[in-house]
Amino acid sequence: MPVTAIKLINFRNIKQCELNTDAPEVFFVGENGQGKTNILESVYYLCYGTSFRTREDSILCKNDESFFSASASYFKSREDINEIAISWKNRVKNIRLNGKTITDRKDIIRNQPCIIFCHDDIGFVNGPPEKRRLFLDQTLSLYNPYYIDLLRKYKKILKTRNHLLRENNTALLDVYDEQFVELGMEIQKKREEITSLFEPFFKDKFSEIAKFKELVAIQYQSTWSGMNEKDEILNFIRNKRKYEILNGVSSSGPHRDKLLFLHRDSDFSQIGSTGQMRLISLILRIIQAEFYSRTTGRKPLLLLDDVLLELDREKRIRILENLPPYEQAFFTFLPNEDYVNYHKENTMVYEVKSGGFKKRG
Repeated sequence: MPVTAIKLINFRNIKQCELNTDAPEVFFVGENGQGKTNILESVYYLCYGTSFRTREDSILCKNDESFFSASASYFKSREDINEIAISWKNRVKNIRLNGKTITDRKDIIRNQPCIIFCHDDIGFVNGPPEKRRLFLDQTLSLYNPYYIDLLRKYKKILKTRNHLLRENNTALLDVYDEQFVELGMEIQKKREEITSLFEPFFKDKFSEIAKFKELVAIQYQSTWSGMNEKDEILNFIRNKRKYEILNGVSSSGPHRDKLLFLHRDSDFSQIGSTGQMRLISLILRIIQAEFYSRTTGRKPLLLLDDVLLELDREKRIRILENLPPYEQAFFTFLPNEDYVNYHKENTMVYEVKSGGFKKRG
């Protein structure tokens, strides 16, 4: 479903705006710090009920204001238009989909998922383990609400288990270890499955776009590697109990697993160039969008936030040529970029300055 209109009040540096976005591609052009990323952030926020830049809703509120709101219309057919609205006031967030109050963010994910391409995505490749795992968890959550519940249950059990370790409560630890391992094994299995599914597509895309002669592979590295039975893992973690009680943390499990990019069995993040890692992050998002479409039969929205800027002209073209089919795409550009070359017949262009938007043409 394409976004046909966006309305914002006190969102970041945007005091108030109503934008017509009824086009297959929408370009936002302006200098840094004018509000280009903010408009993409608002679309993401309306898709997921959270930002890709912060977990604090208060940060989204314009300076010196006490509330903000964002809303959008999604076109399904002439007779069927979805409307999503999110408001924040007095530190309380209210989400309404077609007039109905939504109490859990996971209930709006399937309304219209979007895929964000942004600078921070390079952390999927060279960032800490939790950032790399986030890519897998995001991908699985896009089409499977059950996975969101699974992660929540695991995090809750993990928090309790760490507390019991610090309290040296061995009696309750035996009970929680069972749940910890069961949930952890399920998360590990799903992550390993999706990594295996992604690997051949990733190799092909990286070779085609980067023109890198040698293969770069994806590998999911589990702290429970080689252990396929619940009892094996239970014995493993119980053998580490003294160490874990001493340190007060669970030292193994999906929260400690890693996503690696390997070249000749070496971590590519340690030997690859920044440009190559940037390309990998873009390719991961392309594969993520393709996977979503293959799994659900639906096309996502794409949000591309200045991610072509660091690429040479040939790689920009190859990235754009490899973008998956999309419902709609939003791009941000600096004024001196050659965005006119990417302009299509029905592309809509907005100039952005100081939180204001002026439509061209």
